[in-house]
Amino acid sequence: MADSAIPVDVWADVACPWCYIGHHRLRQALADEPPGSVEVRPRAFELQPDLPPEGMATEDFYPRRFVSVEAMREAFERVSAEAASCGLELRFDRMTRAPNTRLAHRLVVIAATHGRGPEALMALFRGHFQEGADVADLTQAAQIVASAVPELDATELCRAIDQGEGDREVSAEEGLAARIGVTGVPFFLAGRSVALSGAHDVATLAELIAAGRQAVEAA
Repeated sequence: MADSAIPVDVWADVACPWCYIGHHRLRQALADEPPGSVEVRPRAFELQPDLPPEGMATEDFYPRRFVSVEAMREAFERVSAEAASCGLELRFDRMTRAPNTRLAHRLVVIAATHGRGPEALMALFRGHFQEGADVADLTQAAQIVASAVPELDATELCRAIDQGEGDREVSAEEGLAARIGVTGVPFFLAGRSVALSGAHDVATLAELIAAGRQAVEAA
């Protein structure tokens, strides 16, 4: 990534459908930017940090999360329709686990050291929301990331996680989110100074990038 690239930090959770939509729309906004002119930097945010490390069965988690089955279905239908409007298909019917996402965030951190954090994150989003993968399962999650980032090996990723890699960085990213007042995701920070919360449309995200560029050039 060029030194002149505008940084866009995005706090998101792998198990958040609005975060998947936000990142997808950001990619669409970047299609009109010069190659290499924007550096997307995924940042960790855990919406359900108290889930057990192995996660929970969806039939145990989601009715509790949404109070009622009817409310759950309405929420799924609403976010699925929003995703479809920008070309994404969400397959809640394939999801069997509500994951603890700490491990997935650590894998994204490791991929980011190779300059491939966004690719790893989008692969984990697809695995969770489209393919029914359990991204709290190390073997599955490592294979998903390795398939998206050929220079990474699934076995080596598992070994790195077992050795604790990525954990400190995830804590640091979440600590920074707390200090700057991030309470919901997705949360975008362009040029280290222009903030935007929510899964906004492509035009709004393009404006965010432009504002971030102006802030960097004015500094």
